[in-house]
Amino acid sequence: MEVKNRISVLFSKYVAGDANKAEVAELLELVKSEDAAMELDAEMEHFWNQHNPAAEHDVDWQRIYNRAIASDLEITPTHKYSSKVWLSAAAMLIGIFAMAFWFTTYKSSATPGEKYVSGKAGAGKMLVVYLNDGTKVTLNSGSELLYPEKFDRSKREVYLNGEAYFEVAHNPSKSFLVHSGKVVTSVLGTSFNVMAYPAMSRMSVTVLSGKVAVKNTSNEKLVTLLPKQRASLSTGRDAFAVDTIKDVAEMIAWSRGELVFDNATLEEIALKVGNKFGINVKVLNKEKKERRITGTFNKQSFAEIMNAVTHLTETNYKQTKQNYIIY
Repeated sequence: MEVKNRISVLFSKYVAGDANKAEVAELLELVKSEDAAMELDAEMEHFWNQHNPAAEHDVDWQRIYNRAIASDLEITPTHKYSSKVWLSAAAMLIGIFAMAFWFTTYKSSATPGEKYVSGKAGAGKMLVVYLNDGTKVTLNSGSELLYPEKFDRSKREVYLNGEAYFEVAHNPSKSFLVHSGKVVTSVLGTSFNVMAYPAMSRMSVTVLSGKVAVKNTSNEKLVTLLPKQRASLSTGRDAFAVDTIKDVAEMIAWSRGELVFDNATLEEIALKVGNKFGINVKVLNKEKKERRITGTFNKQSFAEIMNAVTHLTETNYKQTKQNYIIY
């Protein structure tokens, strides 16, 4: 069987939840080849067209935002897009296929003729992007922002892969939308932090000023956040968890070159330490990924931070040919 046909078969079985471990492993191996990109993109676009309602492109985001502003209660519409296929695909796309789905989604929703550009912060670096409406976006290392060269008259819409601090220029007639995986953040003008790394099992939106509406596109659930509030969504869960941050400035300490962790999981710490130093750090044990610590690191070396983190989480780490492993 040709490679492209095999990818099609395995992809269909995966999103339907019928693929076994061997088939998943085979699919991941096949998509590593150079010839797989176009076939994978076609499969994902076909999936998107089948399972994303046509009405989604015509959603009145301004109305949704206004409803969110009118009440701090969670809003649950009368219709839901509940599908085993969608949930299975969402879990997968957040992982190894996240980038392919990210670009497929933006191509589907972009206005004809609208030209998008990309800003990416390299390993161990940050990047500041100024949008044409006056919005300032600071990208954390290893993060990428897809945005139009010029916003059209009806919307302001960008796509984030990773973590970024947004200082959105106020415009009462045009909301600002940030797509990050299956979560969309909607504001009119405020400052907030979005953390949505595909490799992590949890994403979050934290508000520094103003008011923010955050929606889970897989089930239409929406919450509103005020300053010092954070909404988190974990893989496999439908509802947001909302908590209050004591010192919200710590949430963007990374933009000052600091690493500040407030009851952060070992999974999050490993990713952010790795990004800061341009090193791949992985946590092998699923249970250990959930271990949490609080701490601040400023000018410490990679080894000093790793020694402190593993000591506090009662773990160890070692270097392999390509990675650092926490076990």
